[in-house]
Amino acid sequence: MHVSDALLIPMSSTKRGRAVEIRGLSKSQHVKLRRAVALSGSRSISQWLSSQVRRLIVEQEARFGNLLAVLTPDEADVLGAVRAGCCRVLAVAEETHLSLKKAEVILDELAGRGVLRKSRALKTTEQARGATVWEYFLAK
Repeated sequence: MHVSDALLIPMSSTKRGRAVEIRGLSKSQHVKLRRAVALSGSRSISQWLSSQVRRLIVEQEARFGNLLAVLTPDEADVLGAVRAGCCRVLAVAEETHLSLKKAEVILDELAGRGVLRKSRALKTTEQARGATVWEYFLAK
């Protein structure tokens, strides 16, 4: 298991500041991680992790430019489905073979970045039962 496979949880305790707790590592892996971080010259796992995050961002920005303007493979699939006429979350999820939740998150992120436009569907049956159904369209 790699550190990237573990679950990172920010700690809320004010005593620990910006410390993170890494879940998903066995006890022996956690001991080895603490030792490896100490040998790398970092004062803490949080400091080491913060430097790794900054390095990854710099590397990916050098490779792709503005990270918010580049589409991930899943985002490109979702955008392709919207271009093909799928405007509702369920249709996009079926077209892209993504889970309903993942498709909805990606659609909302793309709408938030201005790539898609989000509007309420005007179906009287769904409105009558109190449902809010969103449709997504290309912004430009």
